[in-house]
Amino acid sequence: MPNTRSSNRYIVIPNGLSEEEMDTSESEDEISAVQHVLQDKLKINEDNSSSEAIPAADFTGTLPPPPIHEELEPIDYFYSMFGKESITLMTNQSNLYSTQMNPNKPLCVSENEMKRFIGILLMTGVYSFPQQCYFWMNATRVESITSAMSRDRFLQIKRNIHVVDNANQLDSNDPNFDRAYKVRPLLNIVKENFRKIAKEEKLSADEQIIPFKGRSIMKQHMPKKTTPLGL
Repeated sequence: MPNTRSSNRYIVIPNGLSEEEMDTSESEDEISAVQHVLQDKLKINEDNSSSEAIPAADFTGTLPPPPIHEELEPIDYFYSMFGKESITLMTNQSNLYSTQMNPNKPLCVSENEMKRFIGILLMTGVYSFPQQCYFWMNATRVESITSAMSRDRFLQIKRNIHVVDNANQLDSNDPNFDRAYKVRPLLNIVKENFRKIAKEEKLSADEQIIPFKGRSIMKQHMPKKTTPLGL
């Protein structure tokens, strides 16, 4: 007697139909119709779920005011923090200090020249030269700096840069002695301008030490930091 193999038929039962309702003799057209019905139901469910919008949280802070001009120049951002009055302050006090030190050789720096001096200081932070004199050397010359000011004039302004009259400084034993007296007027200008910036809803505050190895009562030594000495 020859061996007969019974072939098992695997039937996919659509969701919502029982096995009795599925007749293996159904035509392909009937199965296709059921599939279309299921696809339509699935599409309706997706449309209903996507139509439910998630309510957005209301912003409780104060948005910064729009800029006066459509596009601000880099110098505008600088003045928004340091203010134009800081240029006038440094110009007047530097000229005063140079006269106090040597009346025969006054600095005679103008506000435009002071602006170029500050611009050079910002540019020196972009390049990593061991000394500032490298910006004027032939092998490492930086045209944007050398064309703005000579090396000797830059160093002369740097030696006389001041923001306050030293003659009015109190003695260190005075109870009203201010450790930051020599930069206090500039700090007040910067702090006042920072207060004008509108606060956003979420803020993150951090501090960073400024590398400094000179003489200052405010110098700190933290050996575990990447920069152990600074202000």
